[in-house]
Amino acid sequence: MTLARGIGTLLPVMNSKQQLLALQADFGALPIGDVIALLQFLHEKEIFSRLSGISVLVRIADPLLVPADIDTRLPLARIVLGVPAKSTEDKEVQTRLKYFNSHGARIIIDDLQAHDNAIWEGAKKISVDCSKNIPAHIKPLLLRLHGGDHLAQHLPHAALQEQAHEAGFKWFSGDYAFHPPVSNKAADATARTRLLKLLGLVARDAESRELEELFKQDATLSFMLFKLVSSAAFAQTVRVSSFGQAINLLGRRQLQRWLQLLLYARQLDHSGSLNPLMPRAAFRASLMEAICLKRGGNKDELDCAFMVGMFSLLDKLFGNPLVEVLQPLNLHTEVLDALLHKSGTLGKSLDLVERADRPLKDFDAGLTGELGLSADDYYDCMITAYTWVNQVCQDM
Repeated sequence: MTLARGIGTLLPVMNSKQQLLALQADFGALPIGDVIALLQFLHEKEIFSRLSGISVLVRIADPLLVPADIDTRLPLARIVLGVPAKSTEDKEVQTRLKYFNSHGARIIIDDLQAHDNAIWEGAKKISVDCSKNIPAHIKPLLLRLHGGDHLAQHLPHAALQEQAHEAGFKWFSGDYAFHPPVSNKAADATARTRLLKLLGLVARDAESRELEELFKQDATLSFMLFKLVSSAAFAQTVRVSSFGQAINLLGRRQLQRWLQLLLYARQLDHSGSLNPLMPRAAFRASLMEAICLKRGGNKDELDCAFMVGMFSLLDKLFGNPLVEVLQPLNLHTEVLDALLHKSGTLGKSLDLVERADRPLKDFDAGLTGELGLSADDYYDCMITAYTWVNQVCQDM
């Protein structure tokens, strides 16, 4: 498999709580044979076993070109086939879709036009382009198909994602996470400032006493610290009785990463949903780290890569220029240059990472070659990153 034919992007599909549900494969205009081969390649890379409960959504222009024995090549129960509404008017296509459905594949109807009110009777889910608005003709269809996990695609901002949720959509994709409401950016500024101060203390290896004092000023932060060290992930057999003990059990490296993630994760709305920026930041951090590991990075380099990915969305979170947000953190020059100027190997990696969960038209496959990554490396890193995102979304 060559880079030219083998590199695509995997877009996250989230639920209303901003937990990962599926990955939407964007392989461009590849022939169906190459698409199936890529899906088999991902299967061999253990995407389905490593990403428990997550489906892969792939758009199929002509269902008749899908091999009839696809069920012997892929776990169809984890596949969602997106097919154009127009194609389902063909009786042969309907028969083929029923066959795939009987073998576990889910079918989602795409490219709905204003006249498509009487879609194929076998349709249970629809996918709608919501890049400009929620199309008026779709709402009656959603009511008629009530209960289906319908997908609102290409959502450009948070306000439209909320409208899609109210309209009855259950699955969401697009860039809405990167364009949050203005009100969210200013929320809980004191708590975020405290988190940034904690990160600064951890970065300079401050004494535990200084860290304890800041934790004691924030009841929510304190609760989450004790909850984390008491979780099954740490399998603690001793009861935690002090802030110092909790900090020591967690360890400075894990504490630093947890605080970085918490900058995003603690920003919950009234419904308890995670901040949509959190899984995107977690993806960038984990993918940066995975790429660095593939390139032979040591422990310190891995930490820097993780930090660059995690901090790359702080401007969206705070609603201020990144240079201003990063100023109090006293970061290493290499980290700052990567974040602010995309310079150096870290900057080049960040450039790749920022495109990896976006539409293929924005992707630059040449970056993988410049970083010395094969298609095998690239997808392995992607699966590693989404595995961590999936775990984080479940734990938060």
